[in-house]
Amino acid sequence: MGIIENAKDAIKLIQKIDNIELYRKILDLQSEAMELIEQLKLKDEIISKLNDTLAIKGKILYEKSAYYIIDEQGNKIDGPFCTKCFDVDHITCRFVPKSTPGQGREHVQCPNCKVIFESYQIREYLRQH
Repeated sequence: MGIIENAKDAIKLIQKIDNIELYRKILDLQSEAMELIEQLKLKDEIISKLNDTLAIKGKILYEKSAYYIIDEQGNKIDGPFCTKCFDVDHITCRFVPKSTPGQGREHVQCPNCKVIFESYQIREYLRQH
């Protein structure tokens, strides 16, 4: 049985005893236990995200303002990824081409953090892939 089920069983027993103060204490404990479970879930998600980042850390190449995932031979196999999103948020967010209306210039943009910059090398890589 889990902690929540045990707390529910204890509450049922206390209700039969009719001790209001003890009943309130058990409800408080149940609430605290649920908060702890939520905190553990959040920490597990963070750990999983960091493990994913570590797994690709050795397979990533920084080149011309972007990250790329490379294979064993050093060939780019995925990307380009936003450096801010990877360095700060630990996620791989692929740049996408973006045109500026009326200016005829092409940029790249991160759809996550919305950074926009002009990079000929990244635009050319995106066109080829």
